[in-house]
Amino acid sequence: MLRRREVWSYAAGDFGFNTVWQSIELYLLFYYVRQLGIAPEVASLIFLAGAAADWLMDVFVGVTADRLAPRVRLGAWVAIGGPLSVLILCAALVPPPVNGGYVPYYALATYLALRCAYGIGNIPYGALTARISADPQDHLRLTGARMQAAALGGLVAALVYAVLPAGDAGGGFSLGAPVLAGIAAPTFFLTAFGTRERIKPAAAALRSDRALLAMFGLLARSSALRRLIATILAVGLAVSLLNVSLLFVFDRLGARRWGYYAALLPALSLLVTTPLWTHLATRIGQGATLRYAAMLMLGAALFGCFGGGVVMALVSVTGAIVAGQGLSVMFWSLVPATVSACEQDAAVVGYAGRVYAAATIARKLAQALSTQALALALVFPALPSLGGIAIAALLAVLCAFFYRPIEEMRRSLAP
Repeated sequence: MLRRREVWSYAAGDFGFNTVWQSIELYLLFYYVRQLGIAPEVASLIFLAGAAADWLMDVFVGVTADRLAPRVRLGAWVAIGGPLSVLILCAALVPPPVNGGYVPYYALATYLALRCAYGIGNIPYGALTARISADPQDHLRLTGARMQAAALGGLVAALVYAVLPAGDAGGGFSLGAPVLAGIAAPTFFLTAFGTRERIKPAAAALRSDRALLAMFGLLARSSALRRLIATILAVGLAVSLLNVSLLFVFDRLGARRWGYYAALLPALSLLVTTPLWTHLATRIGQGATLRYAAMLMLGAALFGCFGGGVVMALVSVTGAIVAGQGLSVMFWSLVPATVSACEQDAAVVGYAGRVYAAATIARKLAQALSTQALALALVFPALPSLGGIAIAALLAVLCAFFYRPIEEMRRSLAP
């Protein structure tokens, strides 16, 4: 059983990372389209290019982290990539120092740099869960704690941007990002130096000369990994489409200010409901909880499709957000079980970085696809924004029922 201090030292890193992630997922596309005047289809392509950079960077980081361990601790990656990502976030949200025609290129350059820096720190951070402890109960505790810390990070980010609302020049964003950088930077060092990596990878994983190919081979061999990736794609698409649509939903209703208030809901919901979702999972299982959350999101999104107005939108998105937090908590808590299954099948202990890289790539791919779906809705205003969320939630329901991820570790990993 891990000490509480170590659990929260680990969780602190997700406070910092979520200030960056929430800035990207909730605000950056809105900033590009409404503040910088970039066409929705161009802005969505910038996000897609960032996802492509993620796929390369996350694979590279996951493989390299596995190859260098235990000589280079996973915490060292967090101490480098975390602070770098918040600094580049500041550059992404300042008024571009270029002429109008070059604004999309500046946005693309800063966004690519931001996603690469985020991957450098976040992939090893996720893999730490499987390296800190071999106990499934510890994994659930670590995941629950990191989700609560992430909620606090997202709440702080949303409060900063709400207090400094973006005007025509986007001043609230450019002032808010440095404030967040100053708050978030110390949390990465708390994680890096406040946790102990007890589970050491086997030497066989370090001597592989074909580690990159082995990662893709692992996906082909492992049913457990394929099920996890399918779950993350379906769930991530629903959650990301909801988040990235929030400001636009209320902007369409002529209530932009309510959009900034609604942006507080994901973090508030995660903070309040994470212990409830975690407790439910301990009672009925992670898979069953995943299914209930998916059905709740589908119902909430469908409810919003049958009416209009600010109140109806608030009720609908609140229910969908609560469900989305349950989905997120569950799929991240299921990753260590997939690590165990992959390492058992391969007869080595050295796949944590690669499995977390694959999971994170799938999550970011889902985010990129969500921006394409939203751009389509913006180009064709007749399409209901909550209708797309309902379709994504339906995919999550089908995956949770008919292509379930594994739930239990099948063997214990010795230190």
